[in-house]
Amino acid sequence: MTGTLRSTARNPVAIALMGLLILVFLVLGVGGGGRFPDAFKGSRADAVVTAGGHGMSSIEYKRIFEQQKQHYEEQTKQQYTADFLIRNGFDQQLLNQIALDQGQAEMLARIGVVPDSSLIDAQIKQIPVAFDRVTGKFSEAQFNQFLASQGLTARQVQTDLADELAQRHFALAVIAGFKAPRAYAALSAISALQYRDVSYFVLDPRAVVQPTPPTDAQLTALMKTNTAQLMRPEMRTITLVRFSAAALASTVSVTQADIQKEFDFRRDTLSTPETRVVIEIPVKTTAEGAQASARLARGENPTVIAKALGTEPVIYADKPRSAIPDSKIAAAAFALKEGQTSDPVQGDLGLATLKVEKVSPAKIATLDSAKAKIEADLKAKAAKNAAYELSQKFDDARQAGASVAAAAQKAGVPTTTVGPFTAEGADGEGKPNPLLNDKIVKSAFAMSAGQESDVQDAGSGEYYAMKIEAVAPPALPPLNEIRPRLVEAYMREQMLAALRAKAEALMAAVRQGKPMDEVASGVGAKVVRQPGMQLIQVEQYRTLGREFVTSIFGQKPGEVFAAGAPNGVFIARLDAVRPGDVATTARFLENIRQRASEDYLREMVNSAKIAAAHTIKVEVNLNLARQTMGVDPASVATPGDKSAPKPK
Repeated sequence: MTGTLRSTARNPVAIALMGLLILVFLVLGVGGGGRFPDAFKGSRADAVVTAGGHGMSSIEYKRIFEQQKQHYEEQTKQQYTADFLIRNGFDQQLLNQIALDQGQAEMLARIGVVPDSSLIDAQIKQIPVAFDRVTGKFSEAQFNQFLASQGLTARQVQTDLADELAQRHFALAVIAGFKAPRAYAALSAISALQYRDVSYFVLDPRAVVQPTPPTDAQLTALMKTNTAQLMRPEMRTITLVRFSAAALASTVSVTQADIQKEFDFRRDTLSTPETRVVIEIPVKTTAEGAQASARLARGENPTVIAKALGTEPVIYADKPRSAIPDSKIAAAAFALKEGQTSDPVQGDLGLATLKVEKVSPAKIATLDSAKAKIEADLKAKAAKNAAYELSQKFDDARQAGASVAAAAQKAGVPTTTVGPFTAEGADGEGKPNPLLNDKIVKSAFAMSAGQESDVQDAGSGEYYAMKIEAVAPPALPPLNEIRPRLVEAYMREQMLAALRAKAEALMAAVRQGKPMDEVASGVGAKVVRQPGMQLIQVEQYRTLGREFVTSIFGQKPGEVFAAGAPNGVFIARLDAVRPGDVATTARFLENIRQRASEDYLREMVNSAKIAAAHTIKVEVNLNLARQTMGVDPASVATPGDKSAPKPK
């Protein structure tokens, strides 16, 4: 979408209008309120986000944070501590988005955009884990069991689905037939195709007085004005002992006898039994069974056949014999050939007619086919056992009074000096240390200098212990250590100041009517005149730099301006703005109108979210969110986001 359309959608007046619309809905009580007015049952003291009857508890937030953290790590192929991400604003972005979503959900509930309970139930019955593997039917007991394993309740799922359906239906209602006013698209077309004539020259850095190298006093003053940026965080150095199954995996071996024994034990689980697609139509009499059998043989729809007999078909899709609960029915079904239909079969649970639609033969595992997996599994298990045994040997020595270093020597495990590193697990240059993980870093920063730990379990066959060798408190680095960086920063700052002052003087001369060619020659430059620049052709001008090109299309005719150049500073004047070809503009308008509508709508929906959040007064408890992730809020200073609800 073009800049004109974006600025309109984000205009404070537009946002205010959206907020007013929402406020009218709330005052009038359109729709009569939500179905779940008390859906958010968590204590407000335990809420990281509160939006009226909606909100998010700290437990749920922690789960979402971990999911997003894992997703980010998969994308970047790097491991990060929660502390590192929080210090870089990861949690604020996540909380702001949650706040906007919760605000919108609350707004929709208050104005009466609430899905009927039947819609919610229908959605639940489409969730794969809610279906019984044997019968293929919805199982409330199985669904509740799954929810319990995830720390969820049916009530939470109903509420989430209600919000999701409300937002989806609201969006569909807004989108249906929506088109941005023709005037908005027209403004975009006119802006994209108008011609702009610009004159410019480049102020070369060599045309200004070159700065002299700084004195120590000037560098010290620069350090004082940039204390916050230069201050080193607290850093720690540790002696680390690790008992790692992953590191030991290459040192363990298994015998062929072990592999054979494991294969014999797991043969059945490694093999795939014969499976079949079986249609079962329950019947009351032999005559009904014969009728059903004949109709199945003709290929009629099983549901239609069963309905005519006042029953429902049972379909076993690619199921083994053990999945059919009636043993007699199972025996009969697995005695038929593919495509064959049975006579009425008397099972333990009643009379039924069967048809076998498909037969998938059993796949019997062989030692050769399973050997690689079994060997890898046995090695992984042996490595975990080896790591555990070493950790216990180390622990025995520690309990007998040995130091971390002495206990490691008795256990035959090397020690490693790690650090210094920060509370984010990064070195002095901000790079994550691959020897560290969240648990090790948190343990290190929870101990005092000289303190030694016992064995800690890091999970997955990983154990560790440590000694805090040194604690370096936050401090400014010595001047000599960062002198090159400071000198570079000082010289750059002085050069920019000189260029800025010179550019202001040159622009003032042009504004006062002095010919641009004369002004340019005074600094050894030549004027370039570029006629007919168009926004639609902006890619052609990328060598001039984004800042300069953006400035050209944001000025009024006659304005003099400066912008950064690849090798200095542009001094420019917008000489004229001419309209584009009328016929071309009209065609372009029709081509972009649909896209303009989509972009405008997207911005409008986002503005509605922001307006809803501010109208409902969504609260974000940033301190609680950080405490939930094990981070001290006082140790993190992150600027707020003005476009989102303010944190507590």
